[in-house]
Amino acid sequence: MAPMDALAELFATNRVIVLSVYGQVFFVLGLAIALQSLKRSALALARPLPWLAAFGIVHGFHEWGYLFVPIQSGYLPLAATEALLVLQLLMKGVSFALLLQFGVELLAVTTRLPILGRLRLLPAAALLAWGGATLVVSASVAGFEPDPSPWLQEGRIDAALAGVGAPLAVGDVLARWLLGIPGAVLAAWGLVRSAAAVGPLARPPVGIGLRVAAGAFAVYALVGGLVGMPAPFPPAELLNAAVVRDALGIPIEVLRSATGLVIAMAIIVALDLFEQETDRALADARRRELLARERERIGRDLHDGIIQSIYAAGLHLEEARATLEPAAEGPRGRIGTVLTELDRITGDIRRTIFDLRSASLETLDAEEIVRSVADELRANTLVALDLRVEGSWIPSLRADQAEELRQIVHEAFSNVLRHADARHVSVRLACSRRRLTLEIRDDGVGFDMEAAEEQGRTGRAQGLANLRRRAELLRAAIDLRSAPGQGTALSLTMPVAASRRPR
Repeated sequence: MAPMDALAELFATNRVIVLSVYGQVFFVLGLAIALQSLKRSALALARPLPWLAAFGIVHGFHEWGYLFVPIQSGYLPLAATEALLVLQLLMKGVSFALLLQFGVELLAVTTRLPILGRLRLLPAAALLAWGGATLVVSASVAGFEPDPSPWLQEGRIDAALAGVGAPLAVGDVLARWLLGIPGAVLAAWGLVRSAAAVGPLARPPVGIGLRVAAGAFAVYALVGGLVGMPAPFPPAELLNAAVVRDALGIPIEVLRSATGLVIAMAIIVALDLFEQETDRALADARRRELLARERERIGRDLHDGIIQSIYAAGLHLEEARATLEPAAEGPRGRIGTVLTELDRITGDIRRTIFDLRSASLETLDAEEIVRSVADELRANTLVALDLRVEGSWIPSLRADQAEELRQIVHEAFSNVLRHADARHVSVRLACSRRRLTLEIRDDGVGFDMEAAEEQGRTGRAQGLANLRRRAELLRAAIDLRSAPGQGTALSLTMPVAASRRPR
């Protein structure tokens, strides 16, 4: 027996193992990604990965169908077996559409091409086009019987294949051409760009894993996309799974399994990126906790030590001024000047304490962010503050959203504290299913908006510019209104995820 014939017989004898491994490789790929918690990740790669997980799981079940359907055909009516074969074909199309969706989503977050963001419906459209093309082409080649080799020859699978042979062969080839090849190519391109983007952020194995996965997807575009079942139209007549098996003595499923194994291992290595992100987040949280404690200690020392000492010195000066003769206008005036300066210094220190304690806030709760900064304002000033929380939804903020919101609230309250000379501040916080609205109004002296905007453009005053930049980072709409003598009103509306407030 020739070596190639012996190799072909070996694979034919162990076809159950080949098909089992093929399905298991892709199922493990999907399961590994699905078990990785990606919801709270700030990395761009986290958003497209669930599509790859769905592809792996659905494609794994599809490949196991080559084992399951023939076995069941021995127990089911012929019509039921034919329905299972059609269902298996649909799973093939859906799995490749999921791969295409992964490629589109991955490129959308790793490139700056605006058109990619508008192509997110392309996979769904391509899936519908595949279904229509399969029906049309199958009708033109009715009676064609597919190569039965992908299925185990058990039960009554031959009779079922004869009944739905044309759609199976045509659907397989068109699914690979219309969905599989574009999906694998876009996935490879997106993974290369992802490797370049995360290179400075991750340890070397992550970048290597992404590049290896990209190369494996490029190979998969050939073995899993270009080579399909024999079909009665070119180029599937000349290049198909049967031709490859006869030429190499190796079933195409073996090559696909090997490629899928490389993809799975490379992606699993790359998933360490999210473990690294978690480690960095924990280290950063620890650092922020230590910094917050230090800020709290400094603020406490300023309040309990320096402010009290200044206050005591002021009392002594008041007492000294009271003992001076009425005629000593010069010394009394100088003491009054010193007392005024001490009051100013005390106010500056109180504002510093407000800044330190507000900056130490670490929370993802929007209401707590606003309330905590407001409490610091109350504690360090005589401003009356009214806070209202409205709505039946609770916003769920990401860490970056919480930080930007805290900075906006802090900037707004700092402006009230430093410049507004206000007696009353009203704060309204409202949340709907997708929007969070924050309104801050004061009855202070107000300011000239045009003059303030001009100062911001010339770099002399950055408060308004900072507010607008932070609003842009939140993809929020911000409206700021003020006029001399009419106070200031700030309104911020930002997109958020939200959950129902418990009743």
